[in-house]
Amino acid sequence: LAGALLADSPYRHQIEADIAPFEGLLLGLFFTAIGMALNLNLLADQTLVILAGVAGLVAVKAGVIFVLGRMRGLDTPAARRLAMAVSQGGEFAFVLFSTALGANVIERDLAELLSVIVTLSMLSTPLLLAADGLIARKGAAATDAHDDMPEEMGHVVIAGFGRFGQITARVLGARGIPFIALDNSPEQVDLVARFGSRAYFGDASRLHILEAAQTRKARAFVLAIDDVEASVRTAEIVRRHFPDVPVFARARNRLHAHRLMDLGVKHIRRETFLSALDLTREVLGGLGFSNTEVTRMTDAFQKHDEQRLFEDYADYTDQQKLQVKARKYQEELVDLFKQDAAGLSPDAPEDGKG
Repeated sequence: LAGALLADSPYRHQIEADIAPFEGLLLGLFFTAIGMALNLNLLADQTLVILAGVAGLVAVKAGVIFVLGRMRGLDTPAARRLAMAVSQGGEFAFVLFSTALGANVIERDLAELLSVIVTLSMLSTPLLLAADGLIARKGAAATDAHDDMPEEMGHVVIAGFGRFGQITARVLGARGIPFIALDNSPEQVDLVARFGSRAYFGDASRLHILEAAQTRKARAFVLAIDDVEASVRTAEIVRRHFPDVPVFARARNRLHAHRLMDLGVKHIRRETFLSALDLTREVLGGLGFSNTEVTRMTDAFQKHDEQRLFEDYADYTDQQKLQVKARKYQEELVDLFKQDAAGLSPDAPEDGKG
């Protein structure tokens, strides 16, 4: 009942990720207890009865599921795979057998026989799925050329829907490019959902959450998380599990940018760098510099700083070397501005004149 109530919740993927370790542990204990209670001697004593029971259970359940799948609009391969996947008896059957036995509704011998049949039906599922895979591969051989064609339009995954990620989302939305937003803030999830886009509440550094957002099929992954450690964890998982998806990352500072570069992220933008340059342009303009001077100074600084970012990358873990480089770069920048000022000065000599 609790699971049914949470099924339509926007937080369901985060909840699934949180309880996944406990789910595996509890299922392991449950099936261990079932296995210890099985009467395996029945396999030798009533082999034909058990095999007939397994075949009947799997055939009837698979047939019903296949028909229902076709009625719900699934194509034949999808309906067949669904039928194979859920053709086995469920673990709830063991609970029913125990309850019925305790209430003296069925005999112990029958309960033990039914338990063995259900268990073997579960063991048959991997074999049935493998057989379905062979059938699917043979059936798809004639259409491989069409299947290799890429989709015309994919979506963009935006991890982090705060002040940074919202700007990217607004531009994408205005251009009609679909996106899926991931954020660990319920308020942000509600906001993006209100505007008709798909949103998931959850930690984007969890593989389960990224798979729910269909990251593997995304055209791009925008890493806009403001927390540095969470950003690095997310980048690591995306690069490891979805290496073909290009990552466009927001970096809080130079160290953050270098750590992202360690992971192979190629498209990195420091969040305050360009806005600081824009403000600097206005400051210089307000101080009386011409537009040409302002553009040349800020462009020179931007080029110099970006070059320094990549040169520092090799030694970014060595603070002593970085300090030496910082002093060197500062001197180079001062010399660069002096040369630029001399070239722009109206008193500077023209070419060929003393």
